[in-house]
Amino acid sequence: MPPNVPLPALPPRPRDSHKASVGRVLIVGGCRGMAGAPALCARGALRAGAGLVTIAVPERIADVVAGLLPEAMVVALPSSDDGALDSSSDDAILPYLDRVDALVIGPGLGRAPQTEEAIWGLLGKAKKPVVLDADGLYAVRGRVADLASRAAATVLTPHEGEAAALLGEVGATTLAARDGREDRAKRLAVRARGICALKGAGTVVTDGTRVFVNATGNPILSTGGTGDVLSGVVAAFLAGLPTTGGDAFGAVSLAVNVHGAAADLLRVRRGDRGTLASEIADALPEAIRALVEGGAAR
Repeated sequence: MPPNVPLPALPPRPRDSHKASVGRVLIVGGCRGMAGAPALCARGALRAGAGLVTIAVPERIADVVAGLLPEAMVVALPSSDDGALDSSSDDAILPYLDRVDALVIGPGLGRAPQTEEAIWGLLGKAKKPVVLDADGLYAVRGRVADLASRAAATVLTPHEGEAAALLGEVGATTLAARDGREDRAKRLAVRARGICALKGAGTVVTDGTRVFVNATGNPILSTGGTGDVLSGVVAAFLAGLPTTGGDAFGAVSLAVNVHGAAADLLRVRRGDRGTLASEIADALPEAIRALVEGGAAR
């Protein structure tokens, strides 16, 4: 394996920073029974330093999501009778696409056919970096190569099973998918002409050429919602690209490192069981401060 690509430096913010200058994130997610996923993603983005976060969700759950995180703005999208995103939602989201610096598509979004149609419509219209996670990844199975036409960065954040499915490895077991992680991540990055962050112990981040294998993180990340938080962190760092030298690969690597470092801080204090995803999000500022000061694990 080639040497790990070093993380870029993360400087302190200028004194005259304001909420629009440090990055604006749009999260498209949620369906009936899954209101928590986009809220956790937004919490991760805000705790990672995004200045403005907007959550676009089906109208049937908009009030629930708004009550989970008052610091985020909520946009109610047209939804079907079963509470899923409707294919007409693209038109409602369109006015927001030029007002943000990065998007997350997928947390808790569901897998209805009309939702997949809406996701592809968004991918075609969005001119900013997009993070695909969870149901966003499900929507692009079998069509990963279609992402290569996007001008802005596309970031895939699969776990091992999702990566196998995206590569068309039908019937691959989780155990088998743990082998050849770097190769799988590279193939996905090349196919999408983007960046893949293959989650797991030693998350692999690659743009198909450069590789960063993360050293932070521990078993407390093995609980529901931590992937949603990570997607928000990735989007926040992408939205703040000027502070990381404008390099999307470096921004994703930093995000993965900081997410794991937040978990490491909490493990020292409370052991490796029972920590909630929202608590990992809340530990992000301390982990980021350590990175700014040069003390984060590489």
